[in-house]
Amino acid sequence: MPIRFKVSNNKAKPVVFPPKDAKILTPADLLNGVWGTRDKGNVCAELLQSSVSPSKIGSIQGQRNGFVDTVVQAYNQHHHLSIRPDDVWMAILSQFNFYVNAHAEELRSHFVAHEGKTEVRVYGIGTRYTVNFGLLANRLADEIQKRVVDPELQAWILPDFSTTTHNDTVICSVLMMATLNAYFTRKIILRCGIPWITLEGEKEDWEKILARLDKLDAFGEEPAKWASLLRPVLARFVSAFDGEPDINFWNSICHYHPGGSGPSYISGWVTAFCVWTNKGKWIGPPLTTPPEPVSYYLGTGMKTIEPLTIDNAQYGTVETSDIPVGFCEVDIKLDDNFQVFDCKMVAGHLASVVEGRYRNAIRPSPEWFMFIKG
Repeated sequence: MPIRFKVSNNKAKPVVFPPKDAKILTPADLLNGVWGTRDKGNVCAELLQSSVSPSKIGSIQGQRNGFVDTVVQAYNQHHHLSIRPDDVWMAILSQFNFYVNAHAEELRSHFVAHEGKTEVRVYGIGTRYTVNFGLLANRLADEIQKRVVDPELQAWILPDFSTTTHNDTVICSVLMMATLNAYFTRKIILRCGIPWITLEGEKEDWEKILARLDKLDAFGEEPAKWASLLRPVLARFVSAFDGEPDINFWNSICHYHPGGSGPSYISGWVTAFCVWTNKGKWIGPPLTTPPEPVSYYLGTGMKTIEPLTIDNAQYGTVETSDIPVGFCEVDIKLDDNFQVFDCKMVAGHLASVVEGRYRNAIRPSPEWFMFIKG
């Protein structure tokens, strides 16, 4: 439990805000008043998100060093002082960050095995106005940890004290990224995603589909390969009914990779539903070897799409222009009381429907049409 002890006989005095802090009315004011004044080139065009809660406005002060300056202010102006373990640990990490960056090359072997900088990237579902950048920062730190030589580095950096909050973890994740700045660049890629998914029917319905996949094995090498791609997908549809859906799986449903003037691609397990072209040509992953990463040019450099692995199945990429149609068509001769018409039926996935009170939900809308041919 926390401890409290008396240090001097001085009576605590109320904090008097300097004029500059009286002007802090928004998180952006705090940022601009501290970071923005460090250099004339430090300009915030649009603040997207911060940890500053509305309840702090009116009580928060800008400090060049929020630990040291707070201690000095408490000492000089006779204020009570509270310190958390996280506060001290962040102060330590901040200093360590400066040291490592000043000695990056001589310390390189302590942290990484590669030369130069390598890019780490994470994907988020949403837009810059809806995603949680704190969680994405934590995920960037996770990705960096996968590429460092010290298996305990992230655990050593991130706080795990009884006082640690989510914001503390985010801050230390950013400190980790800053400390290793000489070895990594970072990228957050946002894509439109799916906030909620509803699987209709019963668990048994999805189990039936999973069982039906076995019949595909009898139709040849390509259908057997296809079944091997579909099984991990349908298995997770089934397991979602057990109450703990695999969120990582559902976030891997699809990623869109715009190719600029070249081809664009989709990746993710939705490509399991795009293994043949309209002409029946196999465009799924290689039948006997793992799929290769796909490289394409975007902007100022080459980008690489790594295959997605679920269980033992690997899912490649599909050019958006190669996505096959989701419907079929058949000619039908109609004899209407001896009056004959050449007709056609078109049926399958050729639409989606918007639903919900706020028109913010969507579902596939399979339809069929019967018509007289022109």
